[in-house]
Amino acid sequence: MKSCISLVMVLFLAVTYRGCSAPPTCREENPSFSYQEEIITYSEELPNVKRDGFVNTDELENVIDNNLDAADRAIKEYTLDIANPYYNVFFDSESGVWKVVFNYFDENAEKQAVYMNENGKTLLIVYIE
Repeated sequence: MKSCISLVMVLFLAVTYRGCSAPPTCREENPSFSYQEEIITYSEELPNVKRDGFVNTDELENVIDNNLDAADRAIKEYTLDIANPYYNVFFDSESGVWKVVFNYFDENAEKQAVYMNENGKTLLIVYIE
């Protein structure tokens, strides 16, 4: 009985860990958002917005072209005390900006959104309560 419960838990975690069961293979398959609209929302005086002091300050040689690579790059900026977050990935094709939002299973838990250009340089981090 215990091994059956353990197997179910392992399968559940394996399916839910990445945040989606079939990751998009290219930028156009990710949900879109408007980076220009979102940066207007986050003025410099807000305490939940980080505009500098990033880990990803260098640009990659090649552009990021899928959500797994975007999440792998964005996780370097992850600072919340929640282990093993899942994530949602968005892409703004007009601005060439990725947004990776790290979540947890609890809706009331803090979230972290990492915005990067298409070469992986972090532009902005927003902590969402």
